[in-house]
Amino acid sequence: MRPSDVPAVARLFLKIFRGADKPADPELQDYLRTLTLESPSYDEATGTQVYEQQDGRIRSALLAVPMRFVACGNVLPGRLLGVFMTDPDKGAVGAAQLILALRPRGADFAFCDSASPTSCNHLLAIGGKPIPVQNLEWARSFRPVGALAGRFGERFLRGRRLGLPVLARPFDSLLRRLLPGEGAAEPGAASVSEMSVPTFLAHAPRLIAHYAVRPLWAEEELSWLVFLAARNTRLGAFTIRSVVDRTGEIIGCFVYYAASGRTAHVLNVLSLPGREPAVLSAMFRHLDNTGHVEARGRAQSALMAGLSLQRWLVFRHRAFAFVLTRLPEINDAVARGDVYVGGLAGEDWSRLLTDFH
Repeated sequence: MRPSDVPAVARLFLKIFRGADKPADPELQDYLRTLTLESPSYDEATGTQVYEQQDGRIRSALLAVPMRFVACGNVLPGRLLGVFMTDPDKGAVGAAQLILALRPRGADFAFCDSASPTSCNHLLAIGGKPIPVQNLEWARSFRPVGALAGRFGERFLRGRRLGLPVLARPFDSLLRRLLPGEGAAEPGAASVSEMSVPTFLAHAPRLIAHYAVRPLWAEEELSWLVFLAARNTRLGAFTIRSVVDRTGEIIGCFVYYAASGRTAHVLNVLSLPGREPAVLSAMFRHLDNTGHVEARGRAQSALMAGLSLQRWLVFRHRAFAFVLTRLPEINDAVARGDVYVGGLAGEDWSRLLTDFH
């Protein structure tokens, strides 16, 4: 994909995902250009690929964001595979060519955390390895009736709440009195503090350093991802909070979209190894105390012990997560769950998932 392709790719996106066959406005084109061509790790070989037919028109595209990864001690170029689209009116040749081009060669490394069932089958066919557990989303309710009203509004009212959360408050107040809840924090429990972006940039690589496969998150690249994620205001206010123990040490942090009275969308939960339950408990107390009706985030193997301790928490299928590589040490790490992807090292922050309607 080259800069001159942006208008055509943006129009294809609108046709496939928004049902509108028309030229894209400048805002969508600008966002696509930034997303696909301006990463600090951009390289044409690991960037977005398009299929151009003989008539010169782009009929298929696979959006990708280059990201550097640490894999078993080595730094290698990787790419996040995102939105995959093909014009159904023009046959499937372009889609097939793009999928076949994904077959890993040499030291290639690609990953995806938003694959549909159809894409899942394609990725399995070319050697992709699923990441255990990460196809699930957890949802932790604080005010169940309000959370249900919010989901109803999202699904049937296109986000228009029409006062439903207000009507739900008395019922949630009654439920919280009748049913056991989180309760007060135990003495010496971890606490939540504000965390600036520079502090996050300094600590985030340390908090995932125990994973065999993880994003490098050099300052320039991670700050670029934070900048893009913060532009997704449709989900709420982009927020970072640290979790500190009783000695004042930062043992973890979490990144989320804050929306009091609505759902908190959690992008990342970072933690020192073994401290995940304490970090999660502090996070859920904070999100409850700040008025959210529920919190949602992506499941990860390291978080399961802490998530299992929570009341009013359920899991549901979200999307399939995959790694594509021929490097056996990476595939071994994926099989045992020793890999960190998702959130800022994934696609959940992208405006393409929630915006440009």
